[in-house]
Amino acid sequence: MVGQPLRTNIAGLSCAAWGPEDGRTLLALHGLTSTSQVWASLARALPEHRVIAPDLPGRGGSALVTAEPGLAGHVAKVLALADESGLDDVTLVGHSMGAFLAPLVARALGDRVTRVVLVDGGISPDPSPLVRKPVVKLLFTVQTAMLGRRWRDAEAFTQAVDGKAVQGRPDLWPVVHAWSDYLLDSAGHARLDRRRLVADAADTLAGTPTLGALYDHKAPVHALAASHGATDRAGPFLSDAALHRARLLVPRLTSERVEANHVTLLMDPRLAEAVTATSS
Repeated sequence: MVGQPLRTNIAGLSCAAWGPEDGRTLLALHGLTSTSQVWASLARALPEHRVIAPDLPGRGGSALVTAEPGLAGHVAKVLALADESGLDDVTLVGHSMGAFLAPLVARALGDRVTRVVLVDGGISPDPSPLVRKPVVKLLFTVQTAMLGRRWRDAEAFTQAVDGKAVQGRPDLWPVVHAWSDYLLDSAGHARLDRRRLVADAADTLAGTPTLGALYDHKAPVHALAASHGATDRAGPFLSDAALHRARLLVPRLTSERVEANHVTLLMDPRLAEAVTATSS
């Protein structure tokens, strides 16, 4: 069974790696307020794969890493990671913000990416006043202020941040607790650059759409859309109409709706199936 990851520094980014060095490579990009730790469940489900997941700038072990603004800055760092690691024949998977980042990374890496999996992101949501830049910045300024407090322990942080997402799923509680345990420092503060998070949120949700970067790419593209948003009672982040518009933009894109929420989708077996599929 795949256990704790090997943590190392690659191209200036703190990275987690699971699985055999000669396994098929999966490069995994986390979401806005997450870290590499969210990919542990997928790595356990794919013990023969080499899963490499960076803490993107402003998060976790890379909290103090600086990068150019917006998604473009993340692309440059991930490209440097891929070059330094000699990554080739890569399956690229991104969740939430990481799914919006993935098309840009795929375009930069060219034919070194052989499959792209977008996990509840990467596709522009339905138009809404809530996805205008000033509104996004305000909403995430409030959210990150809450994250910036000093937490008693990982249990308290998990209750506040991901507890509602896994309510009624005691089997998943240890998973999200491990995410919190990794994210918090010894003083109980989340290792997050709050200014970077707000700016990234605005670029991700209200900036230039990124899916079109895959239009001329040859790799199969598959999207997993959760049936619910932040909790099992919330509506989906990506509507059926949004998925339809995405297929018009990138005709080879395939998609499926998964009975999960934005968080639990990361632990759903359908994710591992999507990553290992041989065709789209």
